[in-house]
Amino acid sequence: MMSSGSRVGAYVIVRRAAVGGSSNVYLARHSDDGTLAAVKMLSATASLEKELVARFLNEARTLQQLQHPFLVKALELGMLSDEGAPFLVLEWLPTSLHEFLRRQGGRLALSDALQVLRQLSGVLHFLHGRGVIHRDLKPENVLLAGEPPDALEVRLVDLGLARLVPEEGAPLPPLHVSTAREALLGTGEYMAPEQWTSPKGVDAKVDVYSLGALGFHLLVGEPPFGSGERSGLNFLHVVRPPPLERLDGLVSEPLRALLGAMLAKQARKRPSMQEVLQALERLVA
Repeated sequence: MMSSGSRVGAYVIVRRAAVGGSSNVYLARHSDDGTLAAVKMLSATASLEKELVARFLNEARTLQQLQHPFLVKALELGMLSDEGAPFLVLEWLPTSLHEFLRRQGGRLALSDALQVLRQLSGVLHFLHGRGVIHRDLKPENVLLAGEPPDALEVRLVDLGLARLVPEEGAPLPPLHVSTAREALLGTGEYMAPEQWTSPKGVDAKVDVYSLGALGFHLLVGEPPFGSGERSGLNFLHVVRPPPLERLDGLVSEPLRALLGAMLAKQARKRPSMQEVLQALERLVA
């Protein structure tokens, strides 16, 4: 763990801001201009695991190569000189959608939910157009650059599980990370059926499903399948129809139909992210 005052590249650590399963995020200040930033580093244990280091570098290099208004900005990627451990400097955004939802009582007003979904569908459509699927969309992986009374503005983060999908028959691109533990990657409440049953063959439609589950959460106050053990979630996502009746009285019929299509059990029956974005733009207009 980095202590206050430690130097990481051009930044000085202020304090630890968040702890993840394999990484720590620190609030840091630029030594010259005082700009705040988030410094993400693998834990000491995780730094010894090649797979986790590969995922970390996958996220860093993907963010360095891609820029979008609703994608978190990568400011610097480097290695600690004494430990040889990688670090990633990101723009500082202290509030997550998860935290904002908690403060709002668990769900959002319809207009706010539509804005969040429209922005996320926009950045995911951008990623899909470049062959990148996220695979772990959830409230914790969405940060807020603006919130009421100002306009809600999101930043998608945590591309550690992002996967580049090449054209059929093409060699895997340099950023591709293939792991034995790819069998179950993601967060159960938001995982598409095929992530449970055939995770190595997934495509961009898993993000469509996850965005549908997130949209349901924003409007109802919890994901469509939000309780039980991981094995129970497997059954619910793969077999049980989503409880769309819980949306009755909360949303218009076009939005209910869109979420229902996004949560289709078969990937081929879901709309593309471009179609989702176009539908949401009509609903927001």
